[in-house]
Amino acid sequence: MTRRWITLLALVAPAAAQRRDGGFGGDRNRPRETMPDGRSRTLITLKNDADKSTEDMARVVELATELQQEIEKNEFHTVDLGSVRKAEEILKLVKRVKARLSRHQ
Repeated sequence: MTRRWITLLALVAPAAAQRRDGGFGGDRNRPRETMPDGRSRTLITLKNDADKSTEDMARVVELATELQQEIEKNEFHTVDLGSVRKAEEILKLVKRVKARLSRHQ
């Protein structure tokens, strides 16, 4: 075997020895799958993230309409600092929503 294959096998072998859930054994470090009242922790997290994403997107729509009105009102083809800050806040909110959506795929 070549050196490259030996290195590859050395890297793959420990990963193959791990259990399917990502650990080598013992469930001490693994979070509980259910809450004490019996509800699924994953479903609660998904619902909370969906609620936060809905609120953030409502704020994005509000800010975007305000920004559009300010840009249309402007006659000198420039924008003021408040408009730039609104655009930055829109970007921040959209990135936050995107992170929540990609976290659960």
